[in-house]
Amino acid sequence: MKVAVFVDELSATGVVNNAIAVAGDLHARGCEVRLVAARAEGTLKPTVPEEVPVVGLLPPGQVPSSRPRRLVRTLRAYRGFVGDFAPDVLFSSGNHAHLASLFAAGAAPKCRTVVRISNDLRHAVAGRRRRNPVPRWLRETSFRLIAERADRLVFVSDHLRRQAAASVDLAEKGVVIPNGVDLTAIHRRAQEHCPHDWLSQSDPVVLAVGRLVRQKNLHNLIRAVALARNSRPLRLLLLGSGPLRDSLLREAEALGIGGAVEILPPVPNPIPYIDRSSVLALPSWWEGSSNVLLEALACETPIVASDTAGSAAEVLDEGRFGLLVNPTDVRAMADALVRQSSASAIRPGGRAEAFSRDAALGA
Repeated sequence: MKVAVFVDELSATGVVNNAIAVAGDLHARGCEVRLVAARAEGTLKPTVPEEVPVVGLLPPGQVPSSRPRRLVRTLRAYRGFVGDFAPDVLFSSGNHAHLASLFAAGAAPKCRTVVRISNDLRHAVAGRRRRNPVPRWLRETSFRLIAERADRLVFVSDHLRRQAAASVDLAEKGVVIPNGVDLTAIHRRAQEHCPHDWLSQSDPVVLAVGRLVRQKNLHNLIRAVALARNSRPLRLLLLGSGPLRDSLLREAEALGIGGAVEILPPVPNPIPYIDRSSVLALPSWWEGSSNVLLEALACETPIVASDTAGSAAEVLDEGRFGLLVNPTDVRAMADALVRQSSASAIRPGGRAEAFSRDAALGA
């Protein structure tokens, strides 16, 4: 079987991490696989198995920095690749690329499309009045078109499938396949060198991993750390890149904790950081199913997550394996950080064993 797996670029995101795992597993099962990207560069490129060819659709010097522009510029080359390769299955890995993938699939009449719904469709921020309803209307209209045209929809959590079923009839198309974690690989990768001095010192460190965008609710996390520092000398590491970097640093300076907050660029292997941190924070307004959350479980790192962060409540079993907080309640978030960085922390306690990477890839 010939399979094309599409991602926008090879950046350090859960979508890309999972796409690489799927491509490698399909190759191991005997499929002829291509990992296709608009921009075939990024932090995770070294993690692609050598036997999986990577196809870059845009020449290196002609890649727009904006993802929407990049995908539009990619359309002709993407459709041309599908027509030449003629895959039996085209697997679209992230929400942003599904319409482009369905357009490209038209070049190979026998190609079946599988789209992975990896993130919340509503993008709701609690307490914020939505002034412009057009973006949400566009997302929901696009999803209805995707649900109609795709051959199969893979949701990464029950939460996302229920949300989608409220607006479209999924019939037999929609299946739930939660993300999985490879415990053996995580334990091996945790032994690699971690260069940051804070993680070898006595003061507790809170870690958040992901893009520096509104979705991740990092301004409230910084405010929570500032409050928590009244009772515990917490430090905060943000591992990621994005448009809010400068704004986040200004927030920390304004709160008087600039010296206790640092932002590091994405790394191919964040596991040593997760393993050595005192707390993994996932304060997001919305998520699908967070890989970082599963990696923290595997590292037995105490967790503080928002109860709106996709499948976090399900993964943490409503608070049995980590603390859940309202993303708007900065005081509650601060209290949770203090507790989880103390001797009374609620630890994952083997919860990661319920989320097998082999089972996820097999499904």
